[in-house]
Amino acid sequence: MFPTNHKTVFVLDHTPYFGISSENPIDFDVAKSRGPGYVPLPAVCKSLWTCSVEAAVEYCRIVWDLFPEGKLVRFVVSDFAAHILNTWAISQQNFTHLLNGLCLVGPVRRGAGGDVVGLCAAIEALGEPTGVQAARPPDSLFQNRGRILCITSARDDDSIRSLIDIAVNTLVQQNQKASEPQPTPIDGTNTQTLAIHYCHLIVINVTPEKTDSRVTNQPLTEMAGGLMGVEVIVCRASLLAGLLGRLVLPHYRLAITTVTGIPMKEEQNATSSANYDVEIIHSAEAHAGLRAAQTAAEATESVVLRWWTPRGSEGGAGGCHGPLWRVTPADAASRPSACLVNFLLNGRSVTLELPSKKGGGRSASHVLAAQGGELWIGALGGRSPHDDPPALSEGAGGRVTDYRIKEFGALMQQNRLYPGRGAGANTRARARLQRHTTYWPLTISSTLIFNMGSVMEPLTRLVVQESLSEEEVEQCRGVLMSLLAMEARHDLPAPHLPAAARGKSSGRREEQWRQVWSEAEALVRAHAATPAHRALLRALQVTRTHNNSDGDSRATVIKATTDSPLSPVSGAADVWAPRSALDALLGAPRPHRRPDFAGRMAAGNRPATLYSHLQNDEQH
Repeated sequence: MFPTNHKTVFVLDHTPYFGISSENPIDFDVAKSRGPGYVPLPAVCKSLWTCSVEAAVEYCRIVWDLFPEGKLVRFVVSDFAAHILNTWAISQQNFTHLLNGLCLVGPVRRGAGGDVVGLCAAIEALGEPTGVQAARPPDSLFQNRGRILCITSARDDDSIRSLIDIAVNTLVQQNQKASEPQPTPIDGTNTQTLAIHYCHLIVINVTPEKTDSRVTNQPLTEMAGGLMGVEVIVCRASLLAGLLGRLVLPHYRLAITTVTGIPMKEEQNATSSANYDVEIIHSAEAHAGLRAAQTAAEATESVVLRWWTPRGSEGGAGGCHGPLWRVTPADAASRPSACLVNFLLNGRSVTLELPSKKGGGRSASHVLAAQGGELWIGALGGRSPHDDPPALSEGAGGRVTDYRIKEFGALMQQNRLYPGRGAGANTRARARLQRHTTYWPLTISSTLIFNMGSVMEPLTRLVVQESLSEEEVEQCRGVLMSLLAMEARHDLPAPHLPAAARGKSSGRREEQWRQVWSEAEALVRAHAATPAHRALLRALQVTRTHNNSDGDSRATVIKATTDSPLSPVSGAADVWAPRSALDALLGAPRPHRRPDFAGRMAAGNRPATLYSHLQNDEQH
C-alpha cells in the first residue's frame, strides 16, 4: 500500500567543503552597449552548497506539483549536527516552510562535521510514521519503505563504503528498536517507531567542475538481506540539477512530453513570432499506446507531440473523456514554459498531435488544459473528429489496397439490425449474419467467382436469399451449365478479372477452374439451409466428382442429380476458402465486459442506496 516513493529524505552535506566554488562560471555581463570606460562585470560561480540546494528544491517542486498529497519529502542538513527542516506533517510539505528552514540554517560555515549524523537522522525519519500510516489500526500490517538521497562529497571509494556500512548498521539498529515494546503516549503525541522493510539509498558524490574524483559509480546493490539497496552516482556540481531531474522520473513513474511547434511572439520584436519547444512532466500512464510509435532513443527520453489547434475549434478538451494527469513544466524558469502556463491558465486548451509521417493523416492524441489553477493532460479516446480518415493500407491487415470496399458496404446494408419482435428474433439475425459471412473473401485478389461479373449472375445474387423458388434454382443451374460450357471450350476465367487481381490469379487453366468450382461450392455450402439450397449443393458436388468428363455429359448428370432427393452429399475436404470476414471478426480481440456497479452488486435484489457514507458522516 505504501510504495518506496511515499517517503523521501534528502540529506544535504553542509560541511565546509561545500562552501567552495563549483568552478562553473556564470556570465552576468549582459549590457548591450559598451562605451568608453566600461568595466565588464566578472563572472561568478555558485558554491557546491548552492548547487545542491537548487537541485534538491527543483526535485521537490516536481513532486509537489504532481502529487499534492501522498508523496512526502523531508530535508536533513548535516554538519556538526543533524538539522531537521520539516516533518511528515502535511502542513510542512511546502516551499514556504522548506525555504524558511534553509534560511535559518544559513550558508556554509567553518568548522568540523560530516554527513554521518545526517544520514543516521534520515534513517530514523523513515522509521517515523506518516499521517496516513499512523491512522491505520494498530493490528494492520503494511510495508514501510522509503528512499534517501544523500548529496555529499567523499575522497574515495573507501570513504563511500564506510558511509554505507554506517547506514546499514543504523538501519538494523532502527529495526531492533522498532521490535521492542512501544511506550504508551501520555500527551497524545505519536511516538511509535516503525520497522523499515526497505530503504533505497542513493549517494550522490558531487565534485567541482575541474576536480577529478576518485569515487566511481556503483549500480544498485542489495545489502542487509534485501533491507537496503545502495546506489552511488558521481556528478559534477553544474550537472546536479539535471541528474535529479532525470532521477525523479523512475522514482515516481513519470514521463516527459516535448510539446513542439508552439507559436510565440518574439520578446524583442512583438510583430514577429517563432516556434518553441517546451518539455512537460506528467505521469507515465499518459503515454500508454504511444511508445510503439517512437524510436528507442525517444522512448527513453521523451515523447514528441506537436502543438495543433484544429480549425473552427478552441481546442480538443471536449473529446477527452478519460483520466487526466497533472502536468508541470520541466524548466519552470524558462520564458517558453511561462508563456505556455499563462496561456493555459487563461482558460485556453491545446490539442496535441503525433508528428505526421509521410503520406499519413493527422492524429490528435492528447489535450492540455487548466482546471482549478492546475495544469492537466488527457488522452483523447479514439480518433478525434478533426483527424483525417486513416488509409486502408495502414490498417491491421498491413499494406493491403485491394479490399472489396463496395461489396462490404452492400454486405452491411443487407445485414442491418433492427429491433425485432417475437421469440427468436436475435437468433435469426445471428444466423443470417453467420450465413452471409461464412464465406466472404476480403480482397479482390483472393477470389475468382466474385470477379467474373455477369458470368456468375444470377447465382451469386440469388444464393444469399433466405429461400429459393424452383425458377430461381433453375436459373442457378443455368449458371453452372454455362461454367461447364466455358470449361469445355478451354476458356480461361482470368480475363474476366480486374487488372489489380489478374497477376495474382494467373496460373494453369486447370488450377483456375479448380479454384472456381471450389469457391462456388464454398459459397453454396455456406447458405445450404433450405432443401432448394441443398439440392444446388448436391449438383455442384456431383459435378466436381465428374470433373474429367465432357461438358455435355456433366450437364446431363447435373440435371438428373438435382431432381433426385436421394443423391449423396460428399465431403468438403477440397473446398477452397480464403480467410473470410467471419474469420476476421472472430479473431479480433474483444473488450472485457465492464464490471457491474459495486453498489448494485452489494444491494442484491434491493434498491441500491447512493452515497450512504454521507449519512454515516452526519451521524458521527
